[in-house]
Amino acid sequence: MSGWRDLVPAPLAAPETRGRRAARYRVIAGCAVLAIMILFFGPLRALVGSRALALFVAVGTYVGIQGWLWVQEKNAADDAWLFRDSDDVA
Repeated sequence: MSGWRDLVPAPLAAPETRGRRAARYRVIAGCAVLAIMILFFGPLRALVGSRALALFVAVGTYVGIQGWLWVQEKNAADDAWLFRDSDDVA
């Protein structure tokens, strides 16, 4: 029986450029900051007061927008990579 890699006809992802790597790191860092804020929301609220909720919303919005932009760019790059030899590019 052949391995699962033999069943995949093409690479699963396009090569990662510096820009895409930086975007991925931004998303991961934003998710980590958001998780830390969720875990320590009580102490954060005690430290900065009523601004904690605004900070939480701002970081959540940043993660949402950066994540969406990164996924869109990654999908476009993967499609271009997978269909680079065909004339059927969408």
